[in-house]
Amino acid sequence: MTASEPAEIKNQMRITNVIYYSLVTGLLIFFIVVIILTQDKNPSTGKDFDNIFTIIVPVFGLIMMFVSRMIYNQMLLKIDAGYSLIQKISGYRTAKIVSWATIEGACFFALVATMLTSNYLYTVVFIFLVGYFILMRPSRESLVRDMRLNSDESDLILKS
Repeated sequence: MTASEPAEIKNQMRITNVIYYSLVTGLLIFFIVVIILTQDKNPSTGKDFDNIFTIIVPVFGLIMMFVSRMIYNQMLLKIDAGYSLIQKISGYRTAKIVSWATIEGACFFALVATMLTSNYLYTVVFIFLVGYFILMRPSRESLVRDMRLNSDESDLILKS
C-alpha cells in the first residue's frame, strides 16, 4: 500500500457519489419541469396514448428494475480478483452507472408518458423507480459487499 492510495480511494468514491447525485438531481429537475408543463394541459388530448401507456409504463419500469440488477451483477462478476483496488473501484463505478442508466431510462419514460397524457398515474411509477434508484446509492459498505473484497482491501476502503 502506498501513502497516496487512501487518498486515491477517497477520490474515486467521491467521483462515484458526484455522478450518482448528479443523476438524481437531473431526474428531480425533469420531474419538476414535467409537473409544471402538465398542470394546465387538457387531459383529453392524450387519451389515445393513455390506454397504451397504462400497461406499458409500469411493466417497463419493473422490467428495467430486474434488468438493471441483472446487468449490475454480471458486470461485477467480470471484474477479476487480481485487479488492483483502484481498478476494482472503477469497475464497481462502471457497473453502478450502467445500472443507474437503465433505471433512469424507465424514469424518463414514465415522465414522458405523463407529459403526453397528463395522467399522473405515471408519476407514481416514477416515484417508485426513484425510490429504487435511491436504494442503489453507492457506499463503501456496498462496494465491499458487492465486490467481495478481501479483508485487507475492505479495511482500506472502510478506513479511508
